[in-house]
Amino acid sequence: MATVSIRDEATELLQELLRADTVNPPGNETIAAELLRAYLEGAGVEYELFARVPERANIVARLPGRGGPTLALISHTDTVRADPEEWTVDPWSGELRDGQIWGRGALDMKSQVAASAVAIAALARDGFVPAGDVIFVASADEEVGEDFGLSWLCEITA
Repeated sequence: MATVSIRDEATELLQELLRADTVNPPGNETIAAELLRAYLEGAGVEYELFARVPERANIVARLPGRGGPTLALISHTDTVRADPEEWTVDPWSGELRDGQIWGRGALDMKSQVAASAVAIAALARDGFVPAGDVIFVASADEEVGEDFGLSWLCEITA
């Protein structure tokens, strides 16, 4: 059985996230949340999807700890618009070129989404039990802030 490196795993997940068009507006972050749900589920990570409206889902995953301080890995899945004519590659291609991954959201902030998801999945697969909970949040609506994302999540989970 071939093993995939953490780097390759993060690269593949980032490419998939970049191919999910989550330009805000309108958002459609549920596409990314479902992709992350399937990925985390495969690693045995506990998660919940929270959505004020069906197409704007947030995902919150948890690696339970032993009661110590909680660490939250917070990111967002929406992106700003991209004009394909201003790009040398398709902004939603996730193309790997010369060791770099290209696509709208690669720097802000789907790379952080992928890195955090792979980190919590790898820890879960290894059976790691942290001192405190490790929480991964990939929220909707950071770019426009119409209360579908992190602020709404804080209100409903308080």
